[in-house]
Amino acid sequence: MTTLQDNAVEPASPSELISTSPVLLLAPGEPRAPIAILSLAKRNAVVACFNAGGLHKRDGAWHGPPGGKPVSGMTAADLARDGMLTVTTNHRIGSARLTERGNWFARTLLCDGTAGTCSPAPMP
Repeated sequence: MTTLQDNAVEPASPSELISTSPVLLLAPGEPRAPIAILSLAKRNAVVACFNAGGLHKRDGAWHGPPGGKPVSGMTAADLARDGMLTVTTNHRIGSARLTERGNWFARTLLCDGTAGTCSPAPMP
């Protein structure tokens, strides 16, 4: 399960205020994405893309944050067909970004790994 890390951030200037309140991944009342439809590989790829601000193709694989596991081309292609990634390639160079739908799934996945930063699950 992926969790958000609490990283200390220094202000850019002494007058800049930094909020210490948690970031809401899902807006109050926003429904949760149906993450059960995603395989583990797709879940990891969506979160990696969210955390890195995109994926970049390098050495025949898609890479997100430094030190992270590479994402297979098949997984990236599946996510693009599912409407979660937009993929741009130019010969051997490529980049992928989350769509609005992919961003929703990533925020739901990250919400599952945090305590108190997400809106409550809707009542059935």
